[in-house]
Amino acid sequence: MATHILAFNAGSATLKFAAFDVVSTVSVTDSVIEHPAVDAAAFDEVGRRLRAAGVTAITAVGHRVAHGGPRLSEAALIDASVERAIELATPLAPQHNPAALAGIRLARQRWPGLPQVAVFDTAFHASMPERAATYAVPQAWRHAGVRRYGFHGLSHQHVFETVSATLERDPADLRIVSCHLGNGGSVCAIERGRSIDTSMGMTALEGLVMGSRSGDLDPGIPGFVMRTFGMDHEQVEAALYHDSGLKALSAVSADLRQIEALACTGNPGALLALQVHAYRVRKYIGAYAAAMGGCDAVAFTGGAGENSPALRWRILQGLEFLGICLDERRNEAFGVSDEAAELQAPQSRVAVLAVRAREQRVIARETVSVLRRTGL
Repeated sequence: MATHILAFNAGSATLKFAAFDVVSTVSVTDSVIEHPAVDAAAFDEVGRRLRAAGVTAITAVGHRVAHGGPRLSEAALIDASVERAIELATPLAPQHNPAALAGIRLARQRWPGLPQVAVFDTAFHASMPERAATYAVPQAWRHAGVRRYGFHGLSHQHVFETVSATLERDPADLRIVSCHLGNGGSVCAIERGRSIDTSMGMTALEGLVMGSRSGDLDPGIPGFVMRTFGMDHEQVEAALYHDSGLKALSAVSADLRQIEALACTGNPGALLALQVHAYRVRKYIGAYAAAMGGCDAVAFTGGAGENSPALRWRILQGLEFLGICLDERRNEAFGVSDEAAELQAPQSRVAVLAVRAREQRVIARETVSVLRRTGL
């Protein structure tokens, strides 16, 4: 009987999961449940879909966890101490770690006795040099764990591996700027296989303009807002997570698809949102090309990065001085059946790629690695 690794990617509004053959790590089923909570009803639906796909034997369960905090910097077998560390890191990822913990606890109930593995989005960025990871804040703060951790590590890792394979180039020769663009978004500088910098920091608020998150912000703004509007820090934090970003700029929606449609009608808020969003990504691409001393490839992934040719076009305008030249026909032709494709024009000195996000595949592979490492 074939056995499988079950990979969970639990979010605040969706539960993504996939089952992979334990030997080949080839997916046998991949699914998304649109559900407002990771709860028993969602797991009932997981069970139904697994049975429908013929998945009856599970070897282990892997979970995507957004933040491992200062202690957890590689995938780990979940025991009481690991679960506690994930819980302690929740203030650093308040939108994500609680959902992951709910998924871990429900999986333990549904499949008692099976190994559970936590795979961290922050782990890929553990290779960042101190000059990139360190904030210029008091030493006591740094000793308490204030530093840049980065997120979307599973996605950026997959992009790096896929770009190397697609271009048929040695990873040791590549300098890649990876752009994960969805409701959340981040840019990562990957130099010769290592993350050397990334736009998200200690929390998932820093960096790009996102669906409902502000991205980069003058640190004096929260104090000003609290004094001016009589808000407390919880209210300000909630506004920066839930009422900012594209949602605030467009005054209509956090959904890029809706904003792009409105922009076509000349809606000024939608136009502004698209301009600010693209400008922020473009700045990070230029900055990371400088940080790496050049750039061999720019890759787009995530829901928006994969599916919006207009988004890719907006971002890359003005980067011709880096040697980036987009082929508009190729850009428009990238389809839902494509795993990865090159989008650059023949004269471009830098490769441009669109890559389908496959975070569940990375979770499964890391889970197998932990099982082997621990002798399970």
